[in-house]
Amino acid sequence: MDTGCLSSMNITGANQARAFVGQLPTQRCYTSSHHMGFAVKSLVLRNKGKILHRRLGALQVVCQDFPRPPLESTIHFLEAGQLSSFFRNSPSKPLQVVIAGAGLAGLSTAKYLADAGHKPILLEARDVLGGKVAAWKDEDGHWYETGLHIFFGAYPNIQNLFGELGIEDRLQWKEHSMIFAMPNKPGEFSRFDFPETLPAPLNGVWAILRNNEMFT
Repeated sequence: MDTGCLSSMNITGANQARAFVGQLPTQRCYTSSHHMGFAVKSLVLRNKGKILHRRLGALQVVCQDFPRPPLESTIHFLEAGQLSSFFRNSPSKPLQVVIAGAGLAGLSTAKYLADAGHKPILLEARDVLGGKVAAWKDEDGHWYETGLHIFFGAYPNIQNLFGELGIEDRLQWKEHSMIFAMPNKPGEFSRFDFPETLPAPLNGVWAILRNNEMFT
């Protein structure tokens, strides 16, 4: 899978690549690679329209994730786990419950109803589950996302659900920034940086106050 140009990556064997590259290229791209941790097969040098290939051995693309925050020790996460445990009591008379829509809310509702001993019946109009967090592959093999796939640490219930499903390691944590377009300045963008040293919502207040463009 060609990833095009890689940025913000640490490449082991950089000295070897630098010795070969010298002063020629102004842009460094890698092909025949995969995301995160797979060997890079060849280095592509682009210089004045010419493309040169050279194998550089066992180069590795290393992506370093932001460390997972200690959510399990927060009061909100503990409360979410306690609330979830209330649904695990077997009822004397199980019910069949119809749920309209197999989005994130519908799927999680079905999960907790099943935990409680009931029989959920999910109805979904489309042939793709997940609602606004769904993804599907087209005939050419390309993946498409329906909506914004972002989950914040301030979502204790969804984090607890991921833990119960054993998929909490699927999230890639990062420092939170919000990038937005400037309506009065076409083509220009600004951003909010949320400091990790402040709890929510104070970090949001700080991010807004630090952005002078919001007040102009």
